[in-house]
Amino acid sequence: MTSKISCKKLIRQDIQQRGWLAALISVTLFLAMPVYAMIYIDSFLGSSTVMTAAEAGGVAADNMSYILEELCARFPGLLNGYTGNWNFMSAVIVIFAMLSALSGFSFLHSKDKMDFYHSLPIRREQWFLSEYISGIVIFIVPYVICSGLTIAGGGINGIMTARLAADSALAAAGGMFAFLVIYHTCLLAVMLTGQNVTGFLASGVIIVYPTLVFSIFIILKSTFFASYYEEGGRLIGQISDLLSPVGIFISLISSTGTGELRAAVFAGAVVISALFLAGAFLLYKIYPSEAAGTPLAFSRTAPVFKVFICIPAALFSGIAVKELMGSPGTKWVLAVSFLAAVILCLVIEFIYRRDLRMLFAGWRSSLISLGGVALILCIFQFDLLGYDTYQPKQDKVESMGFSPNSFWNYFEYAETSEGYEMLNGGGVATEDTDAFYRLARTGIENLKKGLTPETVDRSSSDSEIGKNYINATFCYKLESGRKVYRRYCIERGEAMSALEDACQNEEYRKALFPIFGIEHSDVRSIQLRDIYGISEDMNLDEQQREKLLQAYEKDVLAADIKTLAEEKPIGELLLTIPDKSMVVVGGETYGSGGFAGAVHRTAADGVVTVGSFYLYESYVNTISCIEEYGCVVRTEIKPEDVRSVTLYLSQESELTEEILSALSDNVEQNSYDGMTTEVRVEDQEDIRIVLEYLEVSDGGILGGGTLGNYADIQFADGMSAYSYAVR
Repeated sequence: MTSKISCKKLIRQDIQQRGWLAALISVTLFLAMPVYAMIYIDSFLGSSTVMTAAEAGGVAADNMSYILEELCARFPGLLNGYTGNWNFMSAVIVIFAMLSALSGFSFLHSKDKMDFYHSLPIRREQWFLSEYISGIVIFIVPYVICSGLTIAGGGINGIMTARLAADSALAAAGGMFAFLVIYHTCLLAVMLTGQNVTGFLASGVIIVYPTLVFSIFIILKSTFFASYYEEGGRLIGQISDLLSPVGIFISLISSTGTGELRAAVFAGAVVISALFLAGAFLLYKIYPSEAAGTPLAFSRTAPVFKVFICIPAALFSGIAVKELMGSPGTKWVLAVSFLAAVILCLVIEFIYRRDLRMLFAGWRSSLISLGGVALILCIFQFDLLGYDTYQPKQDKVESMGFSPNSFWNYFEYAETSEGYEMLNGGGVATEDTDAFYRLARTGIENLKKGLTPETVDRSSSDSEIGKNYINATFCYKLESGRKVYRRYCIERGEAMSALEDACQNEEYRKALFPIFGIEHSDVRSIQLRDIYGISEDMNLDEQQREKLLQAYEKDVLAADIKTLAEEKPIGELLLTIPDKSMVVVGGETYGSGGFAGAVHRTAADGVVTVGSFYLYESYVNTISCIEEYGCVVRTEIKPEDVRSVTLYLSQESELTEEILSALSDNVEQNSYDGMTTEVRVEDQEDIRIVLEYLEVSDGGILGGGTLGNYADIQFADGMSAYSYAVR
């Protein structure tokens, strides 16, 4: 026989019983949302700023306009905890989701309460539905009210518009969905446990477990595999964001807080919430009465949970200790992970049994946990799956990309150009894969010999390895559409040969060099910078700029790649183009010009000056055009043009002794850090001597041209933008 008590009455009764939680949520949300929003708005605007903008006009008014725009961009995040940076509101949502779930079904963890509730003539399904709905209502109703008050506060301060109200509503919806994700996760945890403490712990585990597992997989690869490149872990990270409660929570809050909502994130939230809710409901229907007061509701799950918790947690502990110690190699990962596995097994057994004499009772699951940790560590330590030596079959490779580390210093790519992906490991794709495929094979052979990218990273530029080898990332795009990334140590000469072969293809060369990614009509002005390192506007009209750019492109297409790697540039062109990524900070306008590789100060009219368009002696068309327009590319520095030279010399270098012995006694010397001597030269004769040792510091397209000793030059016309290598 079942009672005719309606679910509505049960919900009302449960809310009354949990009045303390409703009051706590209401007060906290009121302080954290409308009250905090009013304080935030007032501190952001400031009454004095408003007065200044109203009175001064002009620049102050423009600045006020920017401040209002920035405030409007951040305002929706006040409703869910993401205003460009995370704030406490996101933590409030998580805490109240956990409290709502744990407090609603806490009767399951008390035998007396559980017997009383289930003795009433009410079906379990009705109990579940009433407790489930009341937990949502206790949070959602105050949250919606406080969201409305927050939006109203924005209207009172005069910043609310229809678009901002819609973005704020989206942010509030994101906060509610994020609450439901955590709420359903905690419901599942409650149904799996028999105590409040273990329910709380289980909630935390389930919330972060998928992210922990995926992250450990990526971290282990980066720790143990020499050829791992982080771009290859992007897909795993995306999967983690869609399958993990904490990943979905973060994506929901951050995306809706900025006025966006990705369909994949929303779908992931719905799927995860539905699965966890269904699981919680089914478990509640079979929840055994004798489980109340025990650590786990279903005793047979104890060894399973122990194994699944112990293995990733132990591996994570090993990685964490290695990072904290800053220890090279992997021996500490192996030792600490195994030790952590032993400790975790003992701790979990104590939580299960609460008896020190029973710590070894679950020895079978402990052995499985230790064996699992050992097996995973062996797979990664000895590369049993052949990750480092893997190379896709060439007939399955649609195209390949090649990206040496030196490209970051040599090129600046527009984000819309084909070459931009190269700086992030993708490389300019070429369907003629022979040259790069063979080069990647030599990288694998180098790994087998012990020449790893880390070896090159730790080598000085004047060592044999530093001179002869470079690090490069390869991207294999397979016919299936999947991309495989690997990073190898490559012999410089072999890299040169492969790059020369690839550059025989004009389309590849055009994608490689940034000049071909710039619309000529976007170029506002062109500046010339020669060996003096001081840029001067060439004062060209539109037709002259067009002719010069065409000449430069012609020279780039005809250039010998060896020239770009082995010879020093005699100068560079700097192009002023519109900046599409302007940011105002402290009244100054900054931007990257949509370029990767450097950040430049943007002028007031919204343009950015971008360099790295180098000039070489073989660029006869460009140099001829420059001279035709009355400009000169100087290749030598005259001592009389130099005001001072500051040298930074290694104290252990023979070259340092040679230079210092050649200079007069009145040069200024300072020693610092016990390794470097700073020498300031102002005498004309000393300047003449020093200039014979200097050349423009540039590593070329494949790097490797810069030593530890360098110098800065102060000319009569200003400081050089270059640093000069001391040879």
